[in-house]
Amino acid sequence: MTEIAGIRSRTVTANGLRMHVTEAGAGEPVLFLHGFPQSSREWAPVMAALADRAHVIAPDLRGAGQTDAPRGGYDTLTVVRDVIALLDELGIDRVNLVAHDWGALVGFDLCLQHPERIRRYVAVAVPAPYLRMTPALMAGMMKAMPHLWFQWVIATPGVGPRLLSHGRQRLARWLLRGFERRPMADADVEAYVEALRDPARARAASQLYRGLILPAFMNIVRGSYHGRVLHTPTLVLFGADDALLPKDALVVSTDDAPHTKVEFVPGGAHFLVDDNPDEVTRRVATFVLA
Repeated sequence: MTEIAGIRSRTVTANGLRMHVTEAGAGEPVLFLHGFPQSSREWAPVMAALADRAHVIAPDLRGAGQTDAPRGGYDTLTVVRDVIALLDELGIDRVNLVAHDWGALVGFDLCLQHPERIRRYVAVAVPAPYLRMTPALMAGMMKAMPHLWFQWVIATPGVGPRLLSHGRQRLARWLLRGFERRPMADADVEAYVEALRDPARARAASQLYRGLILPAFMNIVRGSYHGRVLHTPTLVLFGADDALLPKDALVVSTDDAPHTKVEFVPGGAHFLVDDNPDEVTRRVATFVLA
């Protein structure tokens, strides 16, 4: 993990949740939301690079890292409330948002539900929620399904938490190592799997898949977002080597999101922030700090 000069770490109570928050720098606020099975630690290299020109903030989301892992609340509505309450506690009216994986799913709902709070948005490794069920996309999804078996396994009560937390934690390690292009730092991998040894956090992970991740993707597939126009200026970053969805299916109509563009980043796949942090940093800075 990259050390950040001037790092500030504290615990903030937001929406009744004790949240661990890491921040550095001063100026234009940029909020980073991590993915699964990671924590705010994911964003350390990007934060280090931007701390001299922005106020960078990365919380551990509900059930992850050092934030509380209560028995409930692993749904989009509650996590959106967590983030808005955090901004209120930090005294931030409007923020630039950068989010990865399930954090990016929450990010789109933040933009749609609270557009006055989000200035610009960068979503990493998750499409804008306006997929059109074309034959090419259907074929791509059918091809991707065998690679996503783990989602239903993790979501299964009892089974998912046990596989994530017990023994050699092969499932958790496979998730972190099976989709990378540049090997993730061993210290980071160990930190993520260590957190999942806590039964409460392993249970939270299962509930997250069951209550937020899988329902969010089903809503996207069903077209539930059509008619909800995304006005927030948005940049969607995909790893050029991320083959789970065909690239042409990720194009966003101006009717759905008139200020959204999609870019493909070389040298990366799903864990794009770890694969190519320098290029992610450059594109984030160009889009939100220019």
